[in-house]
Amino acid sequence: MDHKSRCLLAVCTVDGHVKLYRSPIWEICDEWVQVADISQLLFSYYKTINFGEDNGSHLTSLKNTNTEETEVLGSTCELQDTLSRRDPGQRKRKPPRVDDYIYDGNKDDLDASNDADFSLKSCSKPKKKSSKKTAKHGHEPVSVNGQGSTGNSKATLSSNGGNKSPLITAKQYACRDARLSSLVVSWSPLVSSSDKISSLLRHWCILAVGSKSGNVSFWKLYKPEYYTIDAGVVNSDPMLIGVLQAHKSWVSAITWEVSSEGSSKSSLLLATGSSDGSVKIWLANIEGLNRCTNAEEVPFALVAKVATDLSAPVSAISLAVPAGSQYEVKLAIGRVYGSLETWIWNTCSCKIENTNACHAHDQVVTGLSWGMDGYCLYSCSQDDSARCWICNGNHLEEIPVHTNFPESKESTDLSEVSNQCFGLTLAPGGQMIAVVRGLDLNVLDQMYQARTQKAVVEFIWIGGQFVGIPLDRSIDVCNPQSTILSSSNFLWWGSNILWSLKKYENVEKGLALWDVVAALQGFQKYAPTFLETLMDMWISALFSGDPQCVSINAPSCSRHDMLPSVSLRKLHLLNIICRKVLMLSNHAQLGPDAENGNDSKTEFWSTLLIRSERELRERLVGFTFAAVLKRTAYSFNGTSTENSWFPVGVAQMDSWVSMNGEVHNQLKYLRSRIKDLGNSINSACGYSVEETCPYCSAPVHFESTDVAICRERHTLTRCRASTILCSVLQSVWHCVCCGGMVDKLLPQSFFTMQASPLDANQDEGSLDLSGPAVPLCPFCGVLLQRSMPVFLLSTSPV
Repeated sequence: MDHKSRCLLAVCTVDGHVKLYRSPIWEICDEWVQVADISQLLFSYYKTINFGEDNGSHLTSLKNTNTEETEVLGSTCELQDTLSRRDPGQRKRKPPRVDDYIYDGNKDDLDASNDADFSLKSCSKPKKKSSKKTAKHGHEPVSVNGQGSTGNSKATLSSNGGNKSPLITAKQYACRDARLSSLVVSWSPLVSSSDKISSLLRHWCILAVGSKSGNVSFWKLYKPEYYTIDAGVVNSDPMLIGVLQAHKSWVSAITWEVSSEGSSKSSLLLATGSSDGSVKIWLANIEGLNRCTNAEEVPFALVAKVATDLSAPVSAISLAVPAGSQYEVKLAIGRVYGSLETWIWNTCSCKIENTNACHAHDQVVTGLSWGMDGYCLYSCSQDDSARCWICNGNHLEEIPVHTNFPESKESTDLSEVSNQCFGLTLAPGGQMIAVVRGLDLNVLDQMYQARTQKAVVEFIWIGGQFVGIPLDRSIDVCNPQSTILSSSNFLWWGSNILWSLKKYENVEKGLALWDVVAALQGFQKYAPTFLETLMDMWISALFSGDPQCVSINAPSCSRHDMLPSVSLRKLHLLNIICRKVLMLSNHAQLGPDAENGNDSKTEFWSTLLIRSERELRERLVGFTFAAVLKRTAYSFNGTSTENSWFPVGVAQMDSWVSMNGEVHNQLKYLRSRIKDLGNSINSACGYSVEETCPYCSAPVHFESTDVAICRERHTLTRCRASTILCSVLQSVWHCVCCGGMVDKLLPQSFFTMQASPLDANQDEGSLDLSGPAVPLCPFCGVLLQRSMPVFLLSTSPV
């Protein structure tokens, strides 16, 4: 669905169907679970409006003149013979067969009312034509029952039961088939807007589905409020909000981007490419899209159209909104004969200009992706090549794409066994790209390889080369410790990694930096001195707001002087890097060029990690106490607390504060106010001092925030978010970074707070407790995971 949600997968099949799936995290199975059939829903919608053929008061975007229908029919027939596309052997004109039916091609189709030239007649038992319309077409007949049938939705055009013969023209058949044949799908970025009914901030996105008719249907899906069926029904029903006539021919490419993200006038940009060679950019206001609740004319406005003499079909497009260019949007277009074009659309003047064009590949461009905020462009083709491009004046300059990283073993050369590239994508941290390659079955071992391997994903490191970002020359590389990398490679690695980590300080960006962590782990193994230099610069910039701690080598800074002024996202980044990179001091795995570990450095990072987690624990406790006080104030004022987050484990947190004397003064103040509530606290939170062992019912006393041991020596795990005992009957969340277990999730407002809840100027009345609980680790900020069967693919660590 989106990199911030990761809950739904949209699949467009070769026969034109689109279905939604979710991962099998609730069932003991290895198959993805289907949750919706977009094609079936789209057919049901078209059926209610008779496919827009009544010339009535239907959607403006669905009204087609006879000329437009002829153009659609002409493009459809030109690219694919729809009447005989399912079986190459059934291509005779007199009489052509469509499964169990015969199409009478000798009839004239000028008058559909007088001559039913597309009468589907049974081969075995011919019957007279009926004026009643039914639905059969394609491989197998299906019925629309509203239960998410997995049959061929295009097969049923209308149905009233019985064995009645349909009565539609060839033109109607081709147009309906084109509208129901989907070619490409694309998720929009996740956006948020206020719900007027519940006054909640809801997150949603749009799935765009392009068809052969040139239409683009838009399906709105909300981010699930629950992430497990234990809490409630996980609703993932798509809502059709409109259909747009984007092109007069096949829609071959779709991409999304957000314009003016974070402002009050944020908009969604949509770029569509067609088989007729045209590319259009559409603009829609997010609030306008949020008000769309049913199939109506979607508020997309055409703002730019690529004017070119080239009629070659568009095979791939990509949009980018550079952070430094407020009024520029970059567009890249790849075509079927291998050409590559870049365009810049000025949002102020609404003009689009061609900046570069070149013959990039010998065959179809199958993938395009802007990288590093539009600094560079990656492309791949069916000619089995993946390339990187930099805009240099009025031409595109190619930069070699190759793995440049000190690895323990040589990478597999896929050029010998692969035959084409199907697509590529950029890793979240921008340090590598992933390319999907097809395999040449003729060069594989016919005994076992050709039977089991169809395609591979190749990961290519790109962080050690110029990718458009200016070089940070302040990185000091004195003695390169690897014979594989040069000094310039180390400089580019350091500059690109620091740029990526700086981007992750934005709370709107999800913490998925597995490629950055993997690169730093490699330097920890083969170039530890370079890693120390790099981390020295990063930690100095991370704590640049604290004048008392401007360097990693400064004397031991007091926790209360250094960490309270650091944002929550920076503390999460620090914890991830400490745990996954700097604390991995297993010298037995170090390479031959590595030095012995620096015990003083290891001790420094260990101490810094402990202090950081202590600061996060105090903020978590302070946030919970402030939430209790706000819910209590709601009760006194008569305000409903139905949609607000319900805190638990308050008694255990109170015990932790009493056990640790050196805590923040503001936390002591909040604790004193909690004590003053008396018995009224029970209505505002889950306050239970007594806990019992789920195995032997023995009392369990609070001694640690991580584990607990009962009188019978049963070891129990505590929730890292609420400090209560985790359930042993139901599955709980776990963090693959710190290893902690979470039973009760925290609200999203905790992870997006700009100021610390321990700030004296921070009033608990400003807390937002209405947002949904999200599966994020309070100490790492990464997505939590559910326990999954061992035969499923493992998830990435961060």
